[in-house]
Amino acid sequence: METKRLSHLVDHALLGDGAARQRAVVDGVVDLVAHAGVSPQILAVLDSLPVLVSAIDLRHRQVITYWNRECEAVSGYASEELVDHPEALQWLYPEPLYLARKTADFQELGPHFRDLEWTLTTKSGEKRRIAWSTIDGLQSGPGQYAVWCVGLDVTARSESDRLLRDRDKLLGSVFRHLPDMVYLKDGEGRWLLTNPAARAVLGLSEQEAYGYTNLEIADRNHPQGESLRQSALTDEATWQSGRASHMQEVADDGQGNLRWLDVIRVPTFGRRGQRLHLLMVRRDITDQRIAATKLELAGRVLEQSTDGIIVTDEQNRIIMVNGAFTEITGYQSNEVLGRDPHILASGQHDPSFFQHMWKVLAEEGRWAGEIWNRRKNGEVYPQWMSLSALHQRAHGEVTHYVAAFSDLSSRKAAEEKIAYLSSQDVITGLPNRAHVALRSTLVLKHAKTTHEQVAMIVIDVDNFKTLNDSLGHAAGDQMLREVGQRLSQFADERSVVGRLSGDEFLILLRNVQGTADAAHMVTALMDAVGQPMVLADMPVNVSISAGIAMFPADGDQFDALFGRADSALYAAKRGGRGTYQFANATMNEVALERLRLESALRLAIENNALRLEYQPLIHLPSGRVVGTEALCRWDHPERGAIPPSLFIPIAEDCGLIEALGGWVLKTAALQLRAWHDAGQPELMMAVNLSARQFQRGVVLRQVEEALAVSGIAPDRLELELTESVLLHDGEAVTAVLRRLQALGVKLSIDDFGTGYSSFAYLRRIKFDKIKIDQSFVRDLIDDPDNAAIVRGIISLALSLGLRVLAEGVETEEIAQRLRHLQCTYAQGYHFARPLRPEVFALQQGLSIPPV
Repeated sequence: METKRLSHLVDHALLGDGAARQRAVVDGVVDLVAHAGVSPQILAVLDSLPVLVSAIDLRHRQVITYWNRECEAVSGYASEELVDHPEALQWLYPEPLYLARKTADFQELGPHFRDLEWTLTTKSGEKRRIAWSTIDGLQSGPGQYAVWCVGLDVTARSESDRLLRDRDKLLGSVFRHLPDMVYLKDGEGRWLLTNPAARAVLGLSEQEAYGYTNLEIADRNHPQGESLRQSALTDEATWQSGRASHMQEVADDGQGNLRWLDVIRVPTFGRRGQRLHLLMVRRDITDQRIAATKLELAGRVLEQSTDGIIVTDEQNRIIMVNGAFTEITGYQSNEVLGRDPHILASGQHDPSFFQHMWKVLAEEGRWAGEIWNRRKNGEVYPQWMSLSALHQRAHGEVTHYVAAFSDLSSRKAAEEKIAYLSSQDVITGLPNRAHVALRSTLVLKHAKTTHEQVAMIVIDVDNFKTLNDSLGHAAGDQMLREVGQRLSQFADERSVVGRLSGDEFLILLRNVQGTADAAHMVTALMDAVGQPMVLADMPVNVSISAGIAMFPADGDQFDALFGRADSALYAAKRGGRGTYQFANATMNEVALERLRLESALRLAIENNALRLEYQPLIHLPSGRVVGTEALCRWDHPERGAIPPSLFIPIAEDCGLIEALGGWVLKTAALQLRAWHDAGQPELMMAVNLSARQFQRGVVLRQVEEALAVSGIAPDRLELELTESVLLHDGEAVTAVLRRLQALGVKLSIDDFGTGYSSFAYLRRIKFDKIKIDQSFVRDLIDDPDNAAIVRGIISLALSLGLRVLAEGVETEEIAQRLRHLQCTYAQGYHFARPLRPEVFALQQGLSIPPV
């Protein structure tokens, strides 16, 4: 009966269709043999089945105990070669690790498994994939243990599955790594599939995206909600059209930036016309669009450029020219395209010129220089050319050459005028500083060979700024021209005369017979310039100051002589105007010392290394301390105390007075606030202002900052300024003083009587106090003239309703005389020297630390 059933299975297998046929045989054999057991008749039938049947003893001997003819056909091994052979399994499964793993799986599953796939190696080395199923509970005989298996050759199906898996893996990898954004939606617009690029742009995870429509995602307050809604409308338009669409869209990236997108939408429909899927591919073309815009703009710039442009290929054949090229050369573009630029050559350069040009271009990638070329009409003209080589990024080979050139014809025509203007002073027509230096160097070089003495004279017009501001710049220029003419007339043809800058001139006199001869020449020169001149219809007397350096005694180079002559000029102006000064070693050392002090002062200001002392201001009738004057002190770490009379002018000359003055104002105001808080709210604080602070326009801001930082009442701050302040930009200074008075601060005139005193100042500005200079107060008892001056100043002040303060009071006798003259206030060593803040506080009964 079992034999008949097996025969029926065989017939069925032979009549069946492929895999289904073999699977039916496997299922039938497994079911039949499991119930019938193994008999010779069964074995004969098993041997003729078109499926693999084998028995394997893996518990005891690790051998194959049965191998039917289909097994032989598939593996290439005969039953006699494998059955009971101890190495049979190693032949079929030659990879030890693979065999060990599969054997472990086999033993773990036991006699109950279905479709366990093993990769079998045939005798010829071919790989075959076999799906094994066990026949449960079947024993080969008493004392034997073998697992019976029916196998199905699934190599073809396995290979097909592998190809499908590889294809899916490849497609999945491509999908994941596509730089474009890909979306797949169902017929209702719900997201079914997106790639990482799409999700990254929208900042969504898979869970946040899948199963939702654009509108549902937008309703979550998504940053790109408006773009999502607009895209949904476009999706619907694509569905309505029934065909694929391709368009460009603009979307917000959620950060306020617009992105340009190239979008393809492909809808698919079912047989009944129902909507199935919508595939959308979006490509960000923002960079390409920007690049295209730049390219278009570059093309416009190229075409609009006034420089001629030539672009050639690597073989130096012209591939493009611009409109300016045609205007300059006369050649139309179609006349030069494809030709060598050598057609423009003028023939005026030898081969070495071009060899050098190409050598520089090859080594440095660019060349620039003047070159002569020929227009279409034959005219030879100069041009300035910049030639560049463009290289391929990957390999560095030259791909193009670009030449930009400009026509120098008009420039050449103007070169003589340019050369003149570059070497001559525009106002006076004299050689300018650069030309003076060049000519002087030549004169000195000649004098070195002839052993002549040469005098270098640096001249400065006295009070030029005041005259210029008073009479106007036109009159100032006229005066400079007149001075330049007089200097030129005085000097002979062998001399050098030039204008350096501003009101400073230089004269180099040759063959001078010593310093006495030089002094005589300078005196005559000062007389010549000092003759009256008419400026703006007004007769004006001009004086000059001069500094003199001698060659070779003071130096044998232009820079050295000029530096010493300039230092001598500075000394002459410091000593009094309308005079001259010779350079000497001491003067040079003074100049160097001044530079060293300037550097040290700059460092001291930056490091907050200065300090303030405070000299009490005394109310003469009562003897009370009513205020104090802030005085800046500088203790140099190596030189000790540096007097203010030395470092204040340095600060004014080198531009440090702005920072220094601001610091003094702020520090003094903070100290006064500390004393007010400690119980002396009536104390005043006087602070000196420099004329340079007014010239730099910083006084008002610095005062406002000091008041704001300290919080003191404005009427407790008194600003002292000298009469010289009012000489500079009178109207501007007056405006600042009035704004200071509007703040509420007090104003006083310091050193009254020593400057350019004028009642006009007192009429324009209502000052609060006049300070009599100590030079008058010191000789008040012994000098009747000084006594008269002091008495007159006090009477003038009292008649104008002003308070008066006398400086430099050193004796009680002088203090009594001032009281008799009704002077209101005084300060000086008789009352107190300038005090450190802690000493001042102690004398006033205040127990507070200094600021």
